[in-house]
Amino acid sequence: MTVLSINNRQEAKMAESVKSLKPTESQSPSFDHVPSENSAFNSEIASLKSEIANLRDLLAEKGSVAYDRVASRASDAASYVSEEANSVAATVREHPAATTTLITLIGGIGFAIGYLVANASVDSKQAWYQRYINDRF
Repeated sequence: MTVLSINNRQEAKMAESVKSLKPTESQSPSFDHVPSENSAFNSEIASLKSEIANLRDLLAEKGSVAYDRVASRASDAASYVSEEANSVAATVREHPAATTTLITLIGGIGFAIGYLVANASVDSKQAWYQRYINDRF
């Protein structure tokens, strides 16, 4: 027998054995196949998603109520400030001399306080080394 006939016989046996093979199911999970164990996880994820949606709706509702309350209070405060500003403006128009005197007096008091504070802190305006030398000698 020649080597060629032995090779042909071996190839024929291999071809028959390949034909007789049956596909088996893979034990490792594939991307297309989801094991039944994950159904519990999927239901848990679905319930968590619904809880998050409920919380989001509740938060939106509470935020809307808080915004309405703050907007109402801000509107009330703005109207109060506007009324007071109109009252002050009317008083200034009625008594311009008293207003000028009051503003001048407030300015003078502010100047006096500033002058006293500036003179009280003269030592802090000295250079650091002069304070150091005066304390040591």
